[in-house]
Amino acid sequence: MPSQSLSTNAHTHGKALPGIRYIQWLAVPVGALLLASAAAAFQIAPMGSAFESKLTNETEDSLARTAGSLGILIKGRVHEEITQLGMGCPVEPSSLFKDTTCSDRDRPFATPYVIYGVRWNDLPPFRLSPEEGNCTYLGKSCNVAQTIRFSTQPLCWYCLFKDAEKKAQTQSIVGCSKDKGTIRGNVMTRSHFGDLQFLHAMASQERVPPGTTRAKVLDWLEFAWKVSSREFKPGTFLRDIPIASVQEHFGCTEWRVVDLYILGRQDILERYLHQIAFGSVLHTVQDSFAAAHVSREAQPPGRICSNTVYEQPRRIMEFHTYGAQDGALHDAQDSREAMTQVSIASHWPDAVEATRNLVQLYEDRAGWADVQPYMQCLFELADVPRDSSPGDLYRRR
Repeated sequence: MPSQSLSTNAHTHGKALPGIRYIQWLAVPVGALLLASAAAAFQIAPMGSAFESKLTNETEDSLARTAGSLGILIKGRVHEEITQLGMGCPVEPSSLFKDTTCSDRDRPFATPYVIYGVRWNDLPPFRLSPEEGNCTYLGKSCNVAQTIRFSTQPLCWYCLFKDAEKKAQTQSIVGCSKDKGTIRGNVMTRSHFGDLQFLHAMASQERVPPGTTRAKVLDWLEFAWKVSSREFKPGTFLRDIPIASVQEHFGCTEWRVVDLYILGRQDILERYLHQIAFGSVLHTVQDSFAAAHVSREAQPPGRICSNTVYEQPRRIMEFHTYGAQDGALHDAQDSREAMTQVSIASHWPDAVEATRNLVQLYEDRAGWADVQPYMQCLFELADVPRDSSPGDLYRRR
């Protein structure tokens, strides 16, 4: 999308990079989190696995230098830790507060390809057309000849992110729609501020009926699961995928499944695409238990999901939307401190429990027909759900 340059004199110290949204595991009061983890709110995502660093020729040191130039800190690996726990990392719920073993980089329980997929929702690769490369920050412009990743063009990525954050206040960022008041975005800006916020279990804008967002989230999970189970092949064009939301948001493109997930690395990663897609499934489900993403009821219904053996989690009261949220208030829900505050000695936090159950289904090679009842249960609406909003606790003032 056309991007205005950001001032190279902009002050970023004390600012979050809110688009890289790592989740809270259960709802806790915002005030408590701000006291417990104020410093942790102002952070960017860490590097991925050692494999991913080698793939992009980036190191922890280079990321640290970039973070320093932006005046922000590096986050803990919260999504990654949830995934490692879900895939067998040997920590008990009762010791989760003190035991950070599963948050270490390159734990062996989840493969680097699953971790790549878990990170994909926040950091999808994308390309810019020549007229979209004029976003300049700290004297550097985007290299439009190269696939854009945060790890390889962090200043370009940050510039595009902040530009989209500003534009999203008055215009809808979309991909295929040509409605009045819309502007074209890339996968990254659309997923954080536009029509692809369902990748994070969020609504695309305010006042969206909850059933509409739920349908898009479930459509996305069906698509991603069918890629992970190899029902959808890497070379299938997205316009040929018979799922309504995929048609709506990607049907105007020439992209194939493999292009969406691993643009620029198709030759290296295609054989692992099913694992990457599964990681993407986990990210969306994990995000749905973050209070700044989704408001859920205070207590679960106390029953088993229909046609499954799994307990039903708290039902959904409201899907939030990110564009009008305060980034720091959103990020306050996203730290490891938030997770450990709500850890119960005898029971995993909801996001971990759901991940463990989905891992079991994945390892059993379950098809979508077997997975769908549990997914529908994970996203069951409360009796009187609300239309989307930023959420009173997270709204930008």
